[in-house]
Amino acid sequence: MLDSSPYPLWLYGLLAAGCVALVVGARRLAISDRLRRWSIFIPRILVLGLLLLVLLNPAHRQEHHLPSQPSQVHYLIDSSRSMSLEEPITRATAVQQAIGDADRRLPADKRPRLQMFKFGNSLAALPDLGQLGPTDDASRLSMALEQLPARFSREPPRAVVVFSDGAIDDGDRLATTADVLKRLNIPVHVYPIGNPQVRGDVGIDDLVVPRRVDAGVKAPIRGVVRAAGYPGERVVLSVRPVDRPFAEPMATLPLTLSDGETPFEMVVEANPEFGELLLEVPPLPGEVTLRNNQVPFQLGTQKRKLRVLYMEGTGGTEYRWVRDALQEDKEIECVAMIADQQYVQRPRLMRIDDVNRGFPTTKEELFQYDVVICSDIVLGAYTKEQLDWVVELVSERGGGFVMVGGITSFGAGGWDQTVWDQLIPVDMSGGNLGRGWLYHNFRVSVPAKELNHPIWRIVDDPDQNQRAIAAMPYFYGTNYIKRLKPAATALAYSVGPIPNLNEVMPVFASQPYGKGRTFAFSPDTTADWGRDFESRWGENDNRYFRRFWRNLVRWLAENSVAGTRRVLIETDKLLYRAGEPIHLTAKAYTEMYDETVDYELRAEVKLPAAAAGTLAATAITLSPDASGKGYVAELDSDALASIVDLGAGESAALPTRLIEVIATYKGKEIGRTTTKIQILPDLHELLRPQPRPEILRELAAQTGGKELHSGRELAEVLKQLPEIEGESLVSRQPLWDRPWLWGAIVGLLVIEWILRRLSGFG
Repeated sequence: MLDSSPYPLWLYGLLAAGCVALVVGARRLAISDRLRRWSIFIPRILVLGLLLLVLLNPAHRQEHHLPSQPSQVHYLIDSSRSMSLEEPITRATAVQQAIGDADRRLPADKRPRLQMFKFGNSLAALPDLGQLGPTDDASRLSMALEQLPARFSREPPRAVVVFSDGAIDDGDRLATTADVLKRLNIPVHVYPIGNPQVRGDVGIDDLVVPRRVDAGVKAPIRGVVRAAGYPGERVVLSVRPVDRPFAEPMATLPLTLSDGETPFEMVVEANPEFGELLLEVPPLPGEVTLRNNQVPFQLGTQKRKLRVLYMEGTGGTEYRWVRDALQEDKEIECVAMIADQQYVQRPRLMRIDDVNRGFPTTKEELFQYDVVICSDIVLGAYTKEQLDWVVELVSERGGGFVMVGGITSFGAGGWDQTVWDQLIPVDMSGGNLGRGWLYHNFRVSVPAKELNHPIWRIVDDPDQNQRAIAAMPYFYGTNYIKRLKPAATALAYSVGPIPNLNEVMPVFASQPYGKGRTFAFSPDTTADWGRDFESRWGENDNRYFRRFWRNLVRWLAENSVAGTRRVLIETDKLLYRAGEPIHLTAKAYTEMYDETVDYELRAEVKLPAAAAGTLAATAITLSPDASGKGYVAELDSDALASIVDLGAGESAALPTRLIEVIATYKGKEIGRTTTKIQILPDLHELLRPQPRPEILRELAAQTGGKELHSGRELAEVLKQLPEIEGESLVSRQPLWDRPWLWGAIVGLLVIEWILRRLSGFG
């Protein structure tokens, strides 16, 4: 085959004619008749012919066809904020479900090659649906379709599928764009998303709340309600505690809505007992989302919860009695621990809520607590440093300490040989009394002069209170107490003598120690010495038991430094518009609660899970203010509104951010605190929440596409797409590249030389 010749055929003809002319001329110019014989010129003619054949480059051509390839399809998915609307399944989630359903319906041999893009403010590749994140402030479908051809591979897609609610911003250009795709023979199928029954949206657009309000003061709160699609509707704004959704509102305000913003002002009485409050607009029929109908806020400074570290040696779930009694008070937080093996030499303490964590391993961690309760724990469970830290917590920081009885408590557990001996308000050496503990049924009595002590304020009525104390049930065992220490006060004695002591014994005792207070509880608060105490001290329940422990903890923690925050933080507002600066102010305090600017303060904004791996957590350093008594900083709210984690229940209409300030000194953490803010993004997308499928329907009609409404229909369209014909591979092998050809040329040249010699030449 000559289709591989490197030169045009006329050139080869010219060369052939030249070769003939050369041979003819050489024969005529020969110097003798013997040299003009054709036998001498034939080898030369053959050599020239063979060389001309090589120059023609004849080749053997072979053609191979590759297998057909699946069709290529492009998905364009709307990522504007309107796709985060509707509940309980958002429009974006509905797209994910439809794509997943179609994928499951496609057989392996009919799966197209999919390439996904998202469009909103711009067109961007979408590696997987988990990164969809409908947070863009615009929906520019025409622009996305115009930019799409630049993303085509060598083979254009057989189809484009658009998933959108149709609420696009550049519909005026869509017809022109559709015409271009039609000429390219690329149909655009559309998958309209959205409930056609959607009427509009109502949300709280702004809220201004005074930061510092004294209890009982009626404070004004001001804000704006934004509405679309509900002109003339009447609603009633209400404020109630967050944790009391069915309680009577603390304040209400009737409001007539307009299409746009409606300002309001209402008065709410500050009540610290209610904690966090909730401003709410009631849901209206056809609302596209309810996530922006509520805004939490706080009137006044919220008190820090008292923190109790409670270690219980009795097995099973006995720790629940004390822990649940304490946490019944909303201002008390109890971290409960148990020992993995109570009676081994060195048991491991582990938290109930996190078995990988035990007793605090740093002084700073322990100092976050107000009260430590040790109930029947073996001495080997603690290090010497941990024992010293507890002493410092009480003596220097005003914390509280309780030792509860058990066979490893007080003198029976060897605690009189440790630094905790100075904490405990009784002489607990029990070595000369056998084991240091005994099983013995007894009741207790409270000295008359101590009936007014805060721990014995079980009920408010004095007479009923005395009856409640007198009704305290039997205990069934106790540690021996030899006597009170000089500064201690007995708050209860045994009724009758204790065996081996032959006298009544102080059962409950307290004493001041440094800046704090300590308490001794010689029986057990749980089974089995205290089995009736924990379950039967009450009115056919254990309500008196629960009140006793809350009273005790509150009294012990009265002077605790940890009870007062070491770091305070405030923001100038609760609600911010995207791009509006967030002004932070903070205060830091020494252990003696003096203001200081010697600490390093760092503010971190906790980003939602959707931002993991895509954005670094926002962190800034706070600087001392002009007064030299506090700290200030400024954050950019625009960046904080860009990522929304809808999977975590966050609202795209009103995303919440947690700002945490951490104070450190010479590398050690002093304290931390948090505050919540909410950021109002550009509401352009939320002002027109109704889906507009007619725009998408027209796009499909112009390009020859279809309107789809289910994963099944999408799968059927993808199955019908024709495959891409496989490419043809052509191979050529030169026919002249043979050893015999080159051997023939050399042989012919040798023959010519011999013939010339025989003719007498040279």
